[in-house]
Amino acid sequence: MTQAFTVISARFPRDLSPGDDKSGSPEGAVFSTAGSEVEWHESGMPRRRRDVRSWIALWPNQEMAREFLELRADLIPLLPSAEEQWCGLLLPYASHGTVNWAQDEDIASLINDLGPRPGKGTPVFVMTSLGIGNQGEGMIAFGKGTRAVRAAFNELTGVILEQQLLPDTPGLDAPTLSLWENESELISAAYRSEPHRSAMKVSEHPDLARGSFTRMMLAWAEGSWDGVDLSRLSAVTG
Repeated sequence: MTQAFTVISARFPRDLSPGDDKSGSPEGAVFSTAGSEVEWHESGMPRRRRDVRSWIALWPNQEMAREFLELRADLIPLLPSAEEQWCGLLLPYASHGTVNWAQDEDIASLINDLGPRPGKGTPVFVMTSLGIGNQGEGMIAFGKGTRAVRAAFNELTGVILEQQLLPDTPGLDAPTLSLWENESELISAAYRSEPHRSAMKVSEHPDLARGSFTRMMLAWAEGSWDGVDLSRLSAVTG
């Protein structure tokens, strides 16, 4: 049975304190992570945006993922106080690499069960992650590259949404999230264009321990982000 991801992001009218989120790890998830949006300084160092928070979880099947989303307001008591939020049910169809989202440093392959590739022209959601082995030159190079990539992606009409999560627990891998109009737009920006094509080379730095990418079909979405209604995409993917 195909595994499924859930993503929930919320923007709040104030900066959250570290203890404000009392939701904890979702029961039944294969693994999960939560944290703040991150901004990268031109020096390559990260800064948390504590008014924006995201929750990501991988589930054994779609049914468990849907149930979690239906109960999200109860399971994440912070959500009703958000001024903007969106959530999505995502079905992976391509994945590579390993990730550490466990405090016991249990490094695991991201996806075991993949679904079919979506039809041509369908919106595609992408999640990448990077593990920092040493807080040195590799992290600085990654930060500078990510800053340049995010600025470039913000100018592309094919990018519907772009976010990056800095996990609450230090040492856990940081995921980057993006939603594209279609896979062709994604491939062109990631592999055929600068600055992303050069930024990918940072993964070869010895300070960086591991990385992953997963492409997913957006099976269902609700809410908006930066004023863009994401609910409309559910009709495209069914």
